[in-house]
Amino acid sequence: MATRIVFDINKFNRFLSIYEQSQAEFAGKRALTKFGQRIKGSQGLAQRYKKIFDRPVPFTTNSTFTVQRGLELDIGIKDQTAITKGNPASKYLFPPIGMGSGVAYDTLFTQYLRDRNLINKADYPVPLTKNRLVRTNKYGNVTPTTYSNTKIALGKTKSKGSFSGGNAKIQDARVLAFKKPFTVKKKDGSSKTYQAGIYRENKKVGSNKTFLSPLFLYYSVPSQSKGGKKGNKVFPEIVKDFADAQLIKIWLREIKNLAK
Repeated sequence: MATRIVFDINKFNRFLSIYEQSQAEFAGKRALTKFGQRIKGSQGLAQRYKKIFDRPVPFTTNSTFTVQRGLELDIGIKDQTAITKGNPASKYLFPPIGMGSGVAYDTLFTQYLRDRNLINKADYPVPLTKNRLVRTNKYGNVTPTTYSNTKIALGKTKSKGSFSGGNAKIQDARVLAFKKPFTVKKKDGSSKTYQAGIYRENKKVGSNKTFLSPLFLYYSVPSQSKGGKKGNKVFPEIVKDFADAQLIKIWLREIKNLAK
């Protein structure tokens, strides 16, 4: 996803002196270069993302790329060709600031669950951060280790591997994925219905009895309208706003600097 800025100097030549006109194209190229640096900097799209998203991670705020060809500048969001691991920013940013359907992009963890038929197509895993084993970073996002440990435990459970029975790590005990709500009957005749999701088997303190605690619960795949929250603009509009506010000013400064 990229937006192209074309700097047409012919629109402004009549306002310039003959000498300034001779420098206009060179100044335009320099202006686009500086504008590209600015829009990728901390006061550019990174600053805008901090207003749109809740505690965006550096991977998001640093996701802008630029490609310049003379008086043309492409501004976009890094895709899968720009990374070696993780989710490409162009995919998960597309719903809130792109032009697509607004359906949330499947994370790598969600793709893992789908590939192994551990979740329904219309569902999406939502972490239970109240569970002490579901750890988050300073941005409020579930840590990669939590996802990794959950996958390890799911794999061990499926292959009937051995477990330590402890409660220090997710993979110390069995972890089960349920695609549909399920009911567990108790010895006293009562029953409890659980929501579809991923659960870990835990031991009660001082007893051999076990109980299930949720790590992730399944909900419908989230979606957003174009532009995300009301009043937010989509990516091409955001870039155009920056260009309208800054590009001509930068270019005029370059003209004056060259005329000195």
